[in-house]
Amino acid sequence: MKIVNYKENPQIRKDVQRLYVSAFPREERPPVNMFFKTVKLPNDDLFGFYENEIFIGFANVILYKDICYLFFFAITQENRSKGYGTKILQIIKEMYKDKVLTLCYEEIDDKYKDIELRKRRKNFYYRNGFKDNEMKTCEYGVNYETCYIGNHKVNFEDYLGLYRSVFGDRVKTIIKEIK
Repeated sequence: MKIVNYKENPQIRKDVQRLYVSAFPREERPPVNMFFKTVKLPNDDLFGFYENEIFIGFANVILYKDICYLFFFAITQENRSKGYGTKILQIIKEMYKDKVLTLCYEEIDDKYKDIELRKRRKNFYYRNGFKDNEMKTCEYGVNYETCYIGNHKVNFEDYLGLYRSVFGDRVKTIIKEIK
């Protein structure tokens, strides 16, 4: 699998942008221009993954202290359920093996119409070694649960700190911990 870093090859933008917009609902993603502006920061990386020159997916990670936050991760529709998600997670885990890898997924609750899809996402991460971080957040009005791989859970102060490192102080009014 070929890994392309956006900072070294911004030509992957078209592939990433198309998937970013189609894979994530508007309320769960920053505007496209803001997204591509932040991935230019030193602590924010964006990788495109290709198999035989075919775009498979992307991963966007934010580095903060000893934490690697998998902010956005998506596989193209036609390549889902083919093992690529697991392969890419293995690559990310190896790239950041000295970090605590964390991510969030949409809240699991029967009140949501897409509950089965949410459960599948959570199960995918847990099958790939993630554990419950026991922290829930509300971000831009959407509730999330968090999970991690590594030697410690991620507390809310560090979670907020990593967001601040990319988006500035305004996030403290946008992201709340759910107790």
